[in-house]
Amino acid sequence: MTIGDATGSAKALVKGIAIIDLLASHRKGLRLTDLVGRVNLPRGTVVRLLNVMIEAHLVRHSADGLYLLGPRTAIWGSEFLNSLELREVASDVLARLAEVSNETCHLGVVEGRSVLYIDKVESPHSLRMVSRVGGTNPLHCTGLGKALLAFLPAEEFDRYVAEPLERRTPNTIVAPDILRAELQRIRDRGYALDDVENEVGVRCIGAPIFDHHGTLAGSISLAGPTMRMTWERIEQLASPVMEAAREISARLGYGLSDTTKAQPCLRTARH
Repeated sequence: MTIGDATGSAKALVKGIAIIDLLASHRKGLRLTDLVGRVNLPRGTVVRLLNVMIEAHLVRHSADGLYLLGPRTAIWGSEFLNSLELREVASDVLARLAEVSNETCHLGVVEGRSVLYIDKVESPHSLRMVSRVGGTNPLHCTGLGKALLAFLPAEEFDRYVAEPLERRTPNTIVAPDILRAELQRIRDRGYALDDVENEVGVRCIGAPIFDHHGTLAGSISLAGPTMRMTWERIEQLASPVMEAAREISARLGYGLSDTTKAQPCLRTARH
């Protein structure tokens, strides 16, 4: 629903959500003038909405005049993440993979055109990938995201590449035909690679997770700096990543019948 579509109290709610979304994407906060300009609402309306949300602890106002997300959003976000069956089922597998590899391990799901990071186990090394639970990245340039994009239905891929693809590094694949070929390689070998495509100096290996219906449920990945994630090491780590994805999929009931085993291939044969 857009602000223009809503009426009455629903319209106020949509306006408030727009402000929350904006603050969520600016972790260091925004001043009132920035908020007014970005949400394209009258100053008085923004002030009234902010005052209500401050009282509800959804927004906080710092001493230096910045508006930031409030503590209640953290509670809501935590409860949302805790409600995800995938996160609960995968947590110990994630921890084990991170321990074996000594690299950062992520768990993600599709969220629109992005991969949403729903869990993470940090590498013990001080030099590691910058990421956070609740954060997002484009699907086409991360190992986690490409493992998801490769197993989405063909029509969803077509919608995805109908819009320009963001170039994050010189290695980012932004041509639809090249991306399509890359996704076929992912399906053929069972894992995805981010070869310095999202963040300079970082490589990532990702693999898809399926549920008991044979439907894409999420993905798991390992990420680390190129100085450690050499091609030789990637060859060594690809199997543990795929095995971790298979174990999580089995816990979700994937592979209980020949029918469910066939579904992901049938879903992607049109790409």
